[in-house]
Amino acid sequence: MKNKMKRELLCVLLLCGALFILPSQETHTHTLFRRGARSYRVTCRDEKTQMTYRQHESWLRPMLRGNRVEYCWCDSGRPQCHSVPVKGCSEPRCFNGGTCWQALYFSDFVCQCPEGFVGKRCEIEKNGDCYTGRGLAYRGTHSLTTSGSSCLQWNSMTLIGKVYTAWMTNAQALGLGKHNYCRNPDGDAKPWCHVLKDRKLTWEYCDIPQCSTCGLRQYTQPQFRIKGGLYADIASHPWQAAIFAKNRKTPGERFLCGGILISSCWLLSAAHCFQERFPPHHLKVVLGRTYRLVPGEEEQKFEVEKYIVHQEFDDDTYDNDIALLQLKSDSMQCAQESDTVRTVCLPEADLQLPDWTECELSGYGKHEATSPFYSERLKEAHVRLYPASRCTSQYLSNRTITDNMLCAGDTRTGGNQANLHDACQGDSGGPLVCMQDNHMTLVGIISWGLGCGRKDVPGVYTKVTNYLAWIQDNMQP
Repeated sequence: MKNKMKRELLCVLLLCGALFILPSQETHTHTLFRRGARSYRVTCRDEKTQMTYRQHESWLRPMLRGNRVEYCWCDSGRPQCHSVPVKGCSEPRCFNGGTCWQALYFSDFVCQCPEGFVGKRCEIEKNGDCYTGRGLAYRGTHSLTTSGSSCLQWNSMTLIGKVYTAWMTNAQALGLGKHNYCRNPDGDAKPWCHVLKDRKLTWEYCDIPQCSTCGLRQYTQPQFRIKGGLYADIASHPWQAAIFAKNRKTPGERFLCGGILISSCWLLSAAHCFQERFPPHHLKVVLGRTYRLVPGEEEQKFEVEKYIVHQEFDDDTYDNDIALLQLKSDSMQCAQESDTVRTVCLPEADLQLPDWTECELSGYGKHEATSPFYSERLKEAHVRLYPASRCTSQYLSNRTITDNMLCAGDTRTGGNQANLHDACQGDSGGPLVCMQDNHMTLVGIISWGLGCGRKDVPGVYTKVTNYLAWIQDNMQP
């Protein structure tokens, strides 16, 4: 009779949403399991919110159906959920563009996160594999330091008395919470975290790579067509450089060639641009300029520390037509990244793009072979990569073609009067870039051609994949 009353009382309490443990039962079995000498606490991991909850802890889950979300609780290691009605929150509580919903009948809230973000307040970036700048906005899930140590939870009791913890008043804004993910709340050089080393509390930088911004741009669709291509803005080709040389016998300088920014202090160009063997201090490099002779609002100018022409450059065939220029600077930093100045990505050594892939070139060169002057404004042209079988002497008036060269041209039809895109005199040393994994990647360096924009006659470019080792070797201090 007594046992029957106990069972009835337990059923009533469960129906009311409470869980009461009778004295005769072992209370630890609901929160602690034992296997031999090892014990562990029961928790539930919710992949929707990327959060871990204790036994009997409840939470809301952003599974919107109409005007409802899911109410969940941790039951013996498994989330048990059902939908509940919600309303919009009275104040903003979600980060990164999340939408806040509050339960109608109790005070908890949930954030409906935009694509790519998770967490109670959408504060965790799902695909945060790298950081930009100093990582102040890093919200990824890396939790190992450069020594391989695991980060401590930002709400660990070990951190009591420390400044940067989950208990700070602005902890959520700084990305700190009930997790051990790397963060940079104090504006340090890169993301870090608290760790225990030899049982002593300290901190270490995290083992997170810096995001590559090479090959990214703010592309603007050209509005003006011109012979041989389209007028362009430098922000569409921020790796484009203009190289100038001092006149030998008269005051002033002249435009020499194009160049390609591949790191803060290094440019690529064509070897044939430097056949006059200019002293390095007679050269000047300008980055961030749309108009060839008109200074740009955010342009950057540099003197040249040195330039290196490929030791096997052949001035007859233009084989190995590649050169490196080092910008002069008092520090390790030269070009400052901006919307109009940015490096291009170098290709992987095994990059092989399909035949007829559409790519772009840019430069300040002439509109056509007979033009008396270079273009006053940066131009771009759209060309396709020719198959190796069409990049031979047979198609280029018996000129020598080597394995260090590739061909690209405008394959549109339309008769001899068609305005075909192509590089021309003055574009030499500039980039031929192709889209690879959403980054513009340097495939070729503008080298030579037969005329400009001739039907079925491609331009010839230095094949950059053949020179990756040469580039790295010569960039060493």
